[in-house]
Amino acid sequence: MTIDLSTVPLVAATVASRQVIATMLNPVKVLPSDNGLPRDWRGLAHQLEFSSKFVSMLVSHSDPTMRIFTELTDKNKKDFTIKDFQAMMEQMDRWDVIDDTEALFHFFIVVESDAERYLEHQQRAQMSADRIDECTDKKILTLDDIHRLKQGLALQYYDAFLLYAEEDIVFVKQMIEKLEIQFKLKLCLKDRDLVAGLEFEHEAVMELISERCNRLLIIVSPNLMKHSANKFFLNYTQALSIEKRQRKIIPCIYKSCELPFQLKYIFNLDYNRKELFDFWGRLRDSIQTSNSTVTSSSTQIGNSSIMKETTEIKKTFSDKYIDESYITQKTNEALKFPQQKSENCKDEIIAKAISDIETLNVNNKKNKTLLRWEKITSNLKMKQTKKSDQLTTEAIVQNLPSVDNLDSLDLSNTHIYKKKKKNLFSKFTKKKISVKT
Repeated sequence: MTIDLSTVPLVAATVASRQVIATMLNPVKVLPSDNGLPRDWRGLAHQLEFSSKFVSMLVSHSDPTMRIFTELTDKNKKDFTIKDFQAMMEQMDRWDVIDDTEALFHFFIVVESDAERYLEHQQRAQMSADRIDECTDKKILTLDDIHRLKQGLALQYYDAFLLYAEEDIVFVKQMIEKLEIQFKLKLCLKDRDLVAGLEFEHEAVMELISERCNRLLIIVSPNLMKHSANKFFLNYTQALSIEKRQRKIIPCIYKSCELPFQLKYIFNLDYNRKELFDFWGRLRDSIQTSNSTVTSSSTQIGNSSIMKETTEIKKTFSDKYIDESYITQKTNEALKFPQQKSENCKDEIIAKAISDIETLNVNNKKNKTLLRWEKITSNLKMKQTKKSDQLTTEAIVQNLPSVDNLDSLDLSNTHIYKKKKKNLFSKFTKKKISVKT
C-alpha cells in the first residue's frame, strides 16, 4: 500500500521509529551543511525554530532528539509531517538518513507501517457514538422502539401482549405466524421484544400491558400457572381491566385444564373446539380495534367536553357583559377539528375565549362609564337649552304689549269703544308678527 507521507504527522511514529532517528541524529557532526546548518539534532532544532533557552537545555540532555519528539507531541504538532522531516534532512545534507543506509530503508518500512496504523486510527476516530438522551432512553422498552426512534417515529404500540408458558413454545410460534404474518397484527413477547439492561423487568412488562398493549392474550394450559410471573401479570391485568372497565384479557385454551379463578367468568376461545368454530378468525376479530369507532367515540367525548366547558364559562360570566355569539363560534370551530387537533386545541380555544371575554368586559365597563358621562353631559346641555329657551321666552314676553300700556276703554260710547278696540287689535298683531320674524 502506497501512503502519502505528507498527510501523516511525524508524531504518529512509534517509539521504535523515533529511536532509529535519534540514533542517527544524536551524534554531534563537526562539519556543517552547505546551508551552514549543523548536520545533527541541532540543525533539526534550528529548523523547528525552538527557543535558544530550549536548545541550551538540549545540549546537556542525554537524548536530545527524543526530547525534540516529546516536545512536538506535547504541542500536538500535527502539521509537521514525515515529508517535512525528510525535507529538513535534505537541508542538513543528511542524505545518508534518506538514501544511503539499509537501516534507513528499514526505517521507511517501519514509518510506513506506523503511517498505515495512524491513518486507520484516524479513520476510526471519525465515527462516534451518539450521546444518550436520558428522557428518551427511559421510554425505550422494546427493540421496536429503538428502530422507530431512529426513523423519527413515535414509540411502538402493540395489539396484544402474549402471555404463555415456555413449555408451549411450539404453539406460540404457530400463533405468531398466524397473527403477525397472516393477519398483520402486532404482538409483544417478553422474551423476544424487550431490550436488554432493563433494571426491573416486571415493571417494564406492566407498563407495556397498561399503556402500550391493547389486549393481554393468554395461552391457557396446565403449564401456565406454574410460573409465578404469569400469575402476577394475570392478576395485574385483571385489576387493570376492572379499574378501566375495559375488555383487556383474551384467554385462549390450548390444552384442557382447570381454569384459573381469574379466568372462570371471562369468555374464552378454545383451540380444540372444531366443527363450525373458526378459532383463528374469532381470535383476530377479538384482538383488533375498530379505529373508526374509537375515533368517533373519542371525538364525541372531546366535543361534549368542549361543550361542557363552554357552558361553565357562560355560567361563570353570566353576570357580566358577554358576547355569547363569540363563544358559540369558537366552539363550532373546535367541533370541526379531528379528535387529535380538538384535544390539543381545546384548552387554547377556551383560554382564548376567556381572555376575549375579559377584554370585552373591560371594554364594556369603559363603554358604560362613557355612556354615563355622555348622559351627564346631555343633561347639562338640556338644562342649558331649557335655560336658554326660558330666557328667550322671557324676552319675547317682555316685548309683548303690557296691560298697563293698553288704552283705557270707555264703554259709555259704543262707537268710540269699537274704534279703540280695532286700534288695539291692530297694534297687538303687528308686534306679534315682528317677534316671530
